[in-house]
Amino acid sequence: MTGNGTGQMQDQLALRSRLSDMTQLSPWIESLATRHAIPGNVQFAIELCLEEVVSNVIRHGYAGAEDCSVLVSFAMPRESYFEFVVDDEAQPFNPLEAPELGALSPDEETRVGGQGIRLVRQFADAVEYQPKASGNRLSMGFSAAK
Repeated sequence: MTGNGTGQMQDQLALRSRLSDMTQLSPWIESLATRHAIPGNVQFAIELCLEEVVSNVIRHGYAGAEDCSVLVSFAMPRESYFEFVVDDEAQPFNPLEAPELGALSPDEETRVGGQGIRLVRQFADAVEYQPKASGNRLSMGFSAAK
């Protein structure tokens, strides 16, 4: 993946650490999907993963601080492969090392919270984490050729 800083990013969306800023994600993804012929099922996976990651950065990483930055970048390093990178300045957190929640027991109908990491692992074709000097970089790759 190009999330290591070696690739050319094609588009970026700069957000502030406010949950209200997340309303910018969906139209941006729709625009990318139109311009780059991203299939609907892949667009769904991208939107789901980005919403989970960005909301977790805002709610947990920045713990309610509203004037921090979240930068979401898009690249297409090869045909039919879409890469998104989320950069933040929050405390280090590697979601790839976080344990996944166990399966629901028969007594549980639902569980609120804690599903973001599971969803990213399930819907992204590749996920990489890189700590930065001040923050985190999470790269997610999505393939249209499934």
